[in-house]
Amino acid sequence: MPELHPIRLSTPSASLVLRAKALAWQVAALLRFIDRSKLAAGASGYLSGLGAAVIWSGWWTVTRLGVVGDLAATDLTALRFGISGLLFLPLVWREWPAIRLVAPRHLLFMAVGAGAPYTLVAATGVRLTSAGLGGAITVGLLPAFTLILSVLFLREAVTRTLVTGIACIVIGAGCMIVGTWNAGYDGYALGFFVVGAFMWAGYTVSLRRTGLQPLTATAIICVASLLLYTPAWLIMSGPGHLLAAAPRELLLQIIYQSLLSAIAALYCYGRAIGRLGATRASVFAAIVPLFSVIIAAVALHESPSMVEASGAALLTIGAIVAARRTGSQLRPIPDAGKHRA
Repeated sequence: MPELHPIRLSTPSASLVLRAKALAWQVAALLRFIDRSKLAAGASGYLSGLGAAVIWSGWWTVTRLGVVGDLAATDLTALRFGISGLLFLPLVWREWPAIRLVAPRHLLFMAVGAGAPYTLVAATGVRLTSAGLGGAITVGLLPAFTLILSVLFLREAVTRTLVTGIACIVIGAGCMIVGTWNAGYDGYALGFFVVGAFMWAGYTVSLRRTGLQPLTATAIICVASLLLYTPAWLIMSGPGHLLAAAPRELLLQIIYQSLLSAIAALYCYGRAIGRLGATRASVFAAIVPLFSVIIAAVALHESPSMVEASGAALLTIGAIVAARRTGSQLRPIPDAGKHRA
């Protein structure tokens, strides 16, 4: 019978143990670094999204200060796109090979929906009514109009959650309209905000169809408004009001209209999308209705009634729910495939 020898397991060398411990320590450190990086990225994304929402909310108040003072809506529009358009000229030049591939109709809808025509409409509505009302109705109605255009042109599906959000928006808009009539404002002035919301929804859908980056799209809008609107403004009105305005007021409008609203807010929102994703980042745009009412109440001493405050809250809740775009599907719409400009 063959002799059986016991199998001896060799003990690992000291150097091998040290290497394993060092590797484990490095892996643990890497995991801790990744967790911290994710935490820092998330915090940066939330702060960026909040910054964009605050800038957009304050735009209505700053615009109201301008149009009831020495400046007209046409002058504020020239300030917004005259300076930002010049700043964005190098970016448009660099991105021109990609821009020229976009269908002209999409570029037109983008320039009209978020460019000089939109600013003129929104600023005129603010002059006739109030800053809080403009921010609440325009941004609040945006998801509803975006849904309609997305279903018609992007073949998006309608979900129960989306319908719930739109229902809150419609009720909130109704409350705001009732409050407006009770406050004695002209009813037709609300039409400017409704048109403005529809124009911005057209810009949103067109941007989706083009696939352009947000910063490139904004550069297109600013440069197009610079080239098309500024010459007409110089001929029809000119810089007379700008030169006669108080220096402090003019400086405020230059900083806010051109640098903050047209550039900084877009950068913050794009950073939030990169850090958090488009769905979570869109929630920050949804809080603009309530923020605009609060900022206008503090800065302009506007006193919204209980009906208007309730309407602003419903608009915000509805916009947040609609931005989630989750829930059981009500009506599937066949996918039309990838749209290319």
